Amino acid sequence: MTIAAHDGHFIRGRGAELIARGARPLAPVLTGGLFLVVVFLLFAVSSGMLGALGINHGGITGAVASKIHPATYLSFAALGLLMAARRNPASFFASVITRQPGTLAFLITILLLAAYIVLGERKGIATIFDTYLLAVAVALIAAELDPRDLGRAERLIHVLLAANAALALVEYAIGYRFFPFRFEGVELEWDMRSTGLSGHPLENAQLTSIYLVALLAGGGASMPAALRPAAVLLQLAALVPFGGRTAMLLTLAMMAVWLVPHIVRLLRGGRISLIALASLAILLPILPLAIAAFAAGGFFDVLLVRFSDDSGSAKTRLEMFEIFRQLSAHDILLGASPDMIDSIRRSLGLELGIENPLVRFVLYQGAVFTGFLTVGLVLFLVEIMRRLRPGYGIALLSFVILVNSYESISNKTVGLAQFIVLMIAMFHRPEPAWLAFGGDGRLQTRPATQPSEVST
Repeated sequence: MTIAAHDGHFIRGRGAELIARGARPLAPVLTGGLFLVVVFLLFAVSSGMLGALGINHGGITGAVASKIHPATYLSFAALGLLMAARRNPASFFASVITRQPGTLAFLITILLLAAYIVLGERKGIATIFDTYLLAVAVALIAAELDPRDLGRAERLIHVLLAANAALALVEYAIGYRFFPFRFEGVELEWDMRSTGLSGHPLENAQLTSIYLVALLAGGGASMPAALRPAAVLLQLAALVPFGGRTAMLLTLAMMAVWLVPHIVRLLRGGRISLIALASLAILLPILPLAIAAFAAGGFFDVLLVRFSDDSGSAKTRLEMFEIFRQLSAHDILLGASPDMIDSIRRSLGLELGIENPLVRFVLYQGAVFTGFLTVGLVLFLVEIMRRLRPGYGIALLSFVILVNSYESISNKTVGLAQFIVLMIAMFHRPEPAWLAFGGDGRLQTRPATQPSEVST
């Protein structure tokens, strides 16, 4: 598509490149706006908040429609708008097949698992929607957005995660949780860890840890360099009231991994920015004193209690393998009766559930479908990461480790969708030199090879 002078204005940049910033068609504008609302729902509306509003999202009773997160509904609507806005909606599916085969493979495995759950009258259909189809939907939508939309999503994530961390610290300080984790409408009063905006403490700890290491790795280009140290410290402080042991230890390890090459480079005579030097000059004398003062005041008690008394969490991880001893080969391959698994689990004293997603999936859905879903998920993540700029590696590694430390993606959660959106927003590639929208409303890129095509 050729852009005439009246289509937009042009800005001459470095290397005499021209950037076209014309008026966008309505469909991409609406989709970008809906995506921002989806991001808000993902990072600010938890199951606990829905429970406080009278929607039993996390429980068993209640309307079927209430078991699916609002972000899932809105993502499906945005995806439908994307398809309807094309001259030929079928071209969207052709585009997915040719441009996103990993996403397609994951979607096929999800649909196969959904069919198996429905036809076999098994538990877990809500997991299909909130955990997996939502992640696919946001990935498909993000692939159609331009860098400006992703930049807005990134800035919104910075604001929401800063608010989440601040709320967690306030909850911890006053001893009150605004949106507590609930089951069947009943607040779990025995767990005094902060819940923030994301609800479950472990999901909060996972999200906070991944966001923190993404900041360290250079993710989030829109965040000013002067704010980055403060943002890292805020998220690190919030990990304490969330009480996630694995998340805290992993974050500290990733910070050490990040620091080592920087220290080595400095020792070899490398340069350091004035902002980094000023931050170090301020933090080095203050940080040890602040840590000592907080420790004396009991700030770390909730985290230390999790190490000394984890309410049976470590026991669950050791004894969950005992369940396999009571299952036949057929049960292991194709999944045992959920009621039987629950009965065996309770008889072993594993009231907290199965604290590993792979083990839980094998027990409830069988090794065959677990294998299909795992391969599909790996292909999906590899495809997403290949579209990102460098730096996402330690965040991806953190995600893989953390999701294997509790039930996570084997149960109903928006954690996978949060991770996909977080990675795409924090590590999306910069705006290309030439932007133009084709007739179908999708972003098109190409170099300006013909000077006669543009006017300055």
